[in-house]
Amino acid sequence: MKIIFVLLFGLVASCAFGQRYAYVDTEYLLGQMTEYQAAQNEIKVQVERWNLEVDEKKREIDRLYRVYYAESPLLTESMRKERMEDIRLKESQLLEWQKSHFGVGGALEKRQKELITPIQDKIFSSVQKFAREKSYDLIFDRAAGNQLLFFNSKFDKSDEILTAMGVVKKAGVAKPQSKTQQKPPNTVPKPPKY
Repeated sequence: MKIIFVLLFGLVASCAFGQRYAYVDTEYLLGQMTEYQAAQNEIKVQVERWNLEVDEKKREIDRLYRVYYAESPLLTESMRKERMEDIRLKESQLLEWQKSHFGVGGALEKRQKELITPIQDKIFSSVQKFAREKSYDLIFDRAAGNQLLFFNSKFDKSDEILTAMGVVKKAGVAKPQSKTQQKPPNTVPKPPKY
């Protein structure tokens, strides 16, 4: 057991000493960038405007309910039914409006991507350039749970593993792009919960 540990430790140590690696903290980087703060402020102002609209629509629906219940004894069955349908239609419209603005793929998410993605791209390309210029082999993002932002493709041993497993490479199947050419997944901040 001790021999296996010593061999494993030696293998890990020899690999680690041959590579240059670093980490960055993208949250810290974003916090230092005035354009990110401006984008966050713009998003915050827009969310506040939309919340005011939601509040106004909710107050109107509440008013309609109060009027309905106050006048209900004086209304015919068909009139009560018609007014309730109108109120439910307004509630449905409000839910659709909220979904189109705050839901997945909604206006808020699109605006965040418009404003934040170029800033993230700027950081990503700077990390890539830095890694190449300074000869780093691996760069991790501490803020994203040690997500790999850059790796030197010379460390990709996929083909060797296939060979060791006895798998014959398929003709015409290309390897996915190395992470040195891909952008990290979009880590747009989540909208506040309402």
